[in-house]
Amino acid sequence: MQVAEAMSTDFFALRPEETVADAARSMVEAWVGSAVLEPDRPGSPPGIFTERDAVKAVAAGVDAQSARVADHSTPEATVAAPDWSLEEAARAMTEGDFRHLPVVEGDRTVGVLSMRDVVSVWTSGGWHHRKMQIREAMSRDFLELDRTDGLRDAARLMVERNVGAAIVAPPKPRAHPEIVTSRDFLELVGAGGDPERERVSDHVSGGMTFSAPDWSLKQAAEAMS
Repeated sequence: MQVAEAMSTDFFALRPEETVADAARSMVEAWVGSAVLEPDRPGSPPGIFTERDAVKAVAAGVDAQSARVADHSTPEATVAAPDWSLEEAARAMTEGDFRHLPVVEGDRTVGVLSMRDVVSVWTSGGWHHRKMQIREAMSRDFLELDRTDGLRDAARLMVERNVGAAIVAPPKPRAHPEIVTSRDFLELVGAGGDPERERVSDHVSGGMTFSAPDWSLKQAAEAMS
């Protein structure tokens, strides 16, 4: 399958002069994890601002109310072409360690492909890894945070470890762990929160879905999509 068949053509775009806070707020309202920025000059690839950029902004102590989103995004992002295969796109995202690819045709951005789009397509189709178990693919080197950790410190740890989510120790013994994700930091920035004062426990994601090591990757992909 080609990228053109899986990408979202209804993508979110930002103006470079918008503030980080306004950008985050708009993305939260639109329920998107990335936004395309107009290129600096004609013929250049577009920029992109993602949830992970929000984490980096929090970690760096950026004043989100005044900082320009263009100064905290990825300029001239890696892009895909509409006729790329999904395998090519997934390989580019895996090797580049990012989850969103602007799709460009000529000088025009025509869509955005996310890793979620790829997983969704492979879940519904004949994915050749569908029988592989989670234990064969999962990361065992995960980041764990304490509920009392400050959000600024949590963001710094996530940036240092280059992860988009961290496990949060449960509030009581034998309880399920919780999770804080880059999405939670985007919401923090959009809401004008104070990462110096607020704790991880104030922003853990609710309603988590859990998996087991013997689940197939297809089962896990269906749960995530």
